[in-house]
Amino acid sequence: MDFDHGRQERLVQNLRRTLPLSAHPRPPLIASLRARGVIGRGAPRLIVLDVFDAGEDRGLMCRFAIAEDGEASSFIAPLAQVALARRHPPARLRAGRERQPRPGAP
Repeated sequence: MDFDHGRQERLVQNLRRTLPLSAHPRPPLIASLRARGVIGRGAPRLIVLDVFDAGEDRGLMCRFAIAEDGEASSFIAPLAQVALARRHPPARLRAGRERQPRPGAP
């Protein structure tokens, strides 16, 4: 098993345990949603409903809904285009890992 693939698999499993997650779209996702006429001005609050690995070509993806939207429509986007709310355990875990020095790093 490839190390990166195993790490991604664990991340997906950890995120799925905490679903649904509150999040905000990053600028590329905001632009995409505006271009499709889904949102107007401002950045909406998102609710991440599912996380999955779409393979080597696409990477980690998520299915989300717009919190303020009265319709039950959902969208799919790369997980990298979604900022998880900091109060959720996966976001705190990720932030903690980023602060720790990597083994063998100067």
